[in-house]
Amino acid sequence: MGKKSKRKGGGSASTGAPSGAPSTSSPSAPKTSTAPSSRGPLEETADNLRFEDPFEDEFGDDDMEIVTEQEQNETTPKDVTPNETPQKQAWMPGQTLNQNETLEYDQSAYTMYHALRPEWPCLSFSILPDTLGSNRQRFPHTMYAVAGTQADENNKNKLTVMKLESLSKTYRKSGDDEDDDMSDSSDEEDNDEDPVLTHCSIPHFGSVNRVRSMPQKSNIVSTHGATGHVHIWNIEDALKTVDSGQGKGEKSFRPLQSYGGHKEEGYAVDWSKKKEGTMVTGDCSGGIHLWNPVEGGKWKIDESYQQTASVEDLQWSPTEPTVFASGDCNNEVCIFDVRKKGTPMLKHKAHDSDVNVISWNHNVSNLLASGSDDGVFSVWDLRSFGKDPLARFTTHTTPITSLEWHPTDESMITVSDESAVFIYDLSVEEDAEELAKTASLTGEGEKKIPAQLLFLHAGSVSNKECHWHPQIPSCVMTTALSGFNIFIPSNL
Repeated sequence: MGKKSKRKGGGSASTGAPSGAPSTSSPSAPKTSTAPSSRGPLEETADNLRFEDPFEDEFGDDDMEIVTEQEQNETTPKDVTPNETPQKQAWMPGQTLNQNETLEYDQSAYTMYHALRPEWPCLSFSILPDTLGSNRQRFPHTMYAVAGTQADENNKNKLTVMKLESLSKTYRKSGDDEDDDMSDSSDEEDNDEDPVLTHCSIPHFGSVNRVRSMPQKSNIVSTHGATGHVHIWNIEDALKTVDSGQGKGEKSFRPLQSYGGHKEEGYAVDWSKKKEGTMVTGDCSGGIHLWNPVEGGKWKIDESYQQTASVEDLQWSPTEPTVFASGDCNNEVCIFDVRKKGTPMLKHKAHDSDVNVISWNHNVSNLLASGSDDGVFSVWDLRSFGKDPLARFTTHTTPITSLEWHPTDESMITVSDESAVFIYDLSVEEDAEELAKTASLTGEGEKKIPAQLLFLHAGSVSNKECHWHPQIPSCVMTTALSGFNIFIPSNL
């Protein structure tokens, strides 16, 4: 991925229709879906962040503007007779669409789906843990997140704190049995609520390459910018503002600490889960710097390691407070121990292309996943690191941009590439009968569908990050050039 120019984007974005378990339609003329037209940047107001609704409800709220879209099956091509039914079939990853085919959004693929379009692309975000409880099953949901923009001018960028409320169930199966109807009855009225967004923005000079919140204190947030500076922010006042329902603009305050010691801009940032306040950052020149908290709410920063290629991602061990891993443009995954300065403890050529992202499994600490620029992602057993991976997936046809293990399910992982977001269950074993069925759905020369693939979410333009919500089961939030998606698959 090199200098990462491909990750950047400027200008306003509009979102196309999503597709979770999509189908293709091939009438004599292509079926079209309408999306809001692109617009120029506006002065920061409550309307700059907006929900999109694929179900034609028209909302109104002081803190957002709802953008409506025609349903995918609303438009009938002029040269298709009323009695003619377009042929539909399941679309599979890697399958090429013909010129007269288009993907259609399948509502039944999602228990919940909401979309949000920002003024500027936000190519990195962090879900903020909250005090609303864990394992939240009941709709509607509330969540918090912080995101950083990539505007066309440095002084237009912002760090935006968001509170998303009334995220209701957007699909209910017809013909549910009586028990299901009873269990849903208490939520029925709430599920008709409109989604609500409250946000508060903080000026941030330069594009935000990466934003991450401290696991132990979600109000402490770090940003790695295109200017090469790393900032640490206390967003507590912004969180209070959105909780009060008064988030309608900007709050201007200085970061707790700013650091310009990196030689170049970077994308790699991670907070330690075991040692509060400890952080590691990496840059495109190969530098890895270690941050340790000191008295007075500041950090002492050491230029601990210098690699020979761009450091793309960093991840702390979930169990060892002194150990972290890196992925770099030498195609390597390296394991470091901060007690040994200068060189990694272990390193291995993990891919045939740049290692863009890595994720350490928090439930099985010997498992680490890595994704590369050639569309391959692998799972490694660190007890035998240096040997072949436990699993290698070549389903993807575009660079892997993000991957993250499920917060509670040790075998589940979400992976994004430029074209779609995938959810895999690595505990699933291949079944000969099922393999034959999926093989019949792909054409000759097309990549086969792995048995472990559970769900595919498509429709966004150039996906960049995907994260599980740690307190809402099976809820995934994604960001792309076209905006944010928040969804719960119906099969999880």
